[in-house]
Amino acid sequence: MKVLVTGATGNTGRHVVTGLLDQGIDVRVLVRDPSKARQGEVAVGDITDPTEAAEGVDAVYFVWPFYSSEGINKAVKPFKDKKVVYVSSAAAEDGGFWGEVESAIGKVTDDWTFLRITGLATNTLGWVAQAKTGKVRAPYGQAKRSLVHEKDVADMAVKAFTEDHAKQVYLVTGPEALSQANQVKIIGQAMGKPVRWEEQPEQEAITQLGKEFAAQALPYWASLVAEPEPVSLDVPTVTGHPARPFEDWARERFS
Repeated sequence: MKVLVTGATGNTGRHVVTGLLDQGIDVRVLVRDPSKARQGEVAVGDITDPTEAAEGVDAVYFVWPFYSSEGINKAVKPFKDKKVVYVSSAAAEDGGFWGEVESAIGKVTDDWTFLRITGLATNTLGWVAQAKTGKVRAPYGQAKRSLVHEKDVADMAVKAFTEDHAKQVYLVTGPEALSQANQVKIIGQAMGKPVRWEEQPEQEAITQLGKEFAAQALPYWASLVAEPEPVSLDVPTVTGHPARPFEDWARERFS
């Protein structure tokens, strides 16, 4: 088997590359900047047109980094009849562009696996600059998220490539749902300093985040105060090991 890894230098892709190579699987990495590729056969190009990069591979680790499905049919056309593991979102259950990307993949191959994540632990890196001051000011501190370690996403992908997980949809989460305020506290502990959460008024958050992003993010975070993100057992079931806790991720990043 030869696997094309898109997003190969990103949060999950780099771990997928390592995991596949450890299994003795040939890897081709699709990158824009070849100087950033550390492992695997390098293909320089863009995810919107991976035709050349996909030639001769048997499988694809697919990351679609846009908040729109525009151009997706052209992008996945070269994946016809190949095994495709797509990093999707839990939001795909409600359709939207995530669902449209899944649908486009399903039209070119029957050998697909969708990894629907609630959110990556790496998303919290946006708080680091504030955390270093001892305070993070942001909205909805009591919103509870089941963020997943990027290595767990990669482990799920490697299993999907090396075993039969065709037409399977997995909900990929961390082992518990933690409030954003608690996440900040844990980051502080890993840094070796107290960090507190300061609740930010919504209007101020809109100005800071931008109207377009805030229009999507704020209502979702608000909903997580009363109804936390779900916690799935798919990571331990598929990989054979427990999902890595947020504390582990924070220690790896900041200790």
